[in-house]
Order: sequence, then structure tokens, then C-alpha cells
Amino acid sequence: MTTTTDKMNLVLPEVSITSGPEWATLLNALIELIDEHDHSTGSGTKIGPSGINITATLEMNNNKLTETQVVALQNLSATQTSDTGSLQRVGSNLYWINSAGTAVQITSGGSLNIAGTGAFSTLVVSSYPYSVTTADSQKVLVIDTSAARTINLPAATDSVHVILKDGTGTANTYNISVVPNGTDLIEGSNTTYLIDWNYGALTLISDGISKWWAV
Repeated sequence: MTTTTDKMNLVLPEVSITSGPEWATLLNALIELIDEHDHSTGSGTKIGPSGINITATLEMNNNKLTETQVVALQNLSATQTSDTGSLQRVGSNLYWINSAGTAVQITSGGSLNIAGTGAFSTLVVSSYPYSVTTADSQKVLVIDTSAARTINLPAATDSVHVILKDGTGTANTYNISVVPNGTDLIEGSNTTYLIDWNYGALTLISDGISKWWAV
């Protein structure tokens, strides 16, 4: 009577019954099946969690990770900005690393990291030239145009949404020069953007990579 294994249905030679040539034929067939098994259904026992020890980056080869109940992120001491296109946990907060390597904070404590309260606040600029920072997001920066003024933008970041406003009403005489950072573009040009009309206002948003737009 022929005996087969449970997992791969391997035909086993019978001790003291199967003759030499048939024994060798069966044994060779067994070895070939074992050599090509991949632990899929019918090709060996499924590999469980206890049999997996991942010690390096696991490449998904552009495939989806599906049917996971929970994704538990390791707590990092700082964001790893070289890992673009990734979600990372630092402390109790979640970050998105965009294609430019900018760490965009998604959460702040127990809530979403939403700058301001949903409405713009006002900041009267008192020192020039003035450099815009992420702390100025969702603010109207009121600019004194009793003299020509320079406003320096930060590197393109989608964390900043700001309005520049001529608060004195003399920008036509004393222009407000809005200067991009490095090779960043303002309205498609890597040149100084002028607010040169009285009581002019300029609302700026960015793609977070290299561009600023007036809206």
C-alpha cells in the first residue's frame, strides 16, 4: 500500500518492501519536490510568525499590504527625513515625510496638528527684513510701508499659509519685496515678487516642494 505525506502528498517508499530501483526513483522524486517547495498551499507547511525573523528592510516589490488590522509604528527619537513618502511616529505624534524630505507633523498630542484655530490671526511686523517661519502659518502679516520692505520666504513648505498685507497704504511708493528661498518659485518665477499697489495683499500657499502660489 502506498503511503503519502499530509502536507505535500509526497509518495514514500515502503521500508523492506519497495525494491532498489523503485526506491531510488521515489527518493529522487521526493528530493525534487522538496527542492522546489515554497510553503504555499500543497508545497509545505505555512510559515507562522514564530518562523519569521526580519532583520533588514523588507521590500514589498510595489505590492499592497492588505487585511492588516493594526499598523503599530516604532517610536523614533527623531524623524528620518531621508525616508521620503513614509509615515513615522516620534513620541506620541505622527509625521508624513513628503517627497522633498520635509517632516509634516500630522498630530499634536491628542488631536490633529492644525495651525491656528481655523481663522487667520494678525501680526504687525515690527522689524525688517522679516523672515516668514512656520509659526506665521494662518496669520495676516501687516507690513508698514513707510519705507521699502523685504519679506523672506522659508523653503517651500505646505505647513505655511500666510497673507502679506500693506497696512500703511503706500506700497505703490514703497514696495514690499517678497523673496523666494534658494531656487524656489513664486508664481512660476525664481525672482522677487513685488507688492506694489496701495493696501495690496498677497496670500501665499506652497506645494511643499519648490513652489509658492498667490491665491
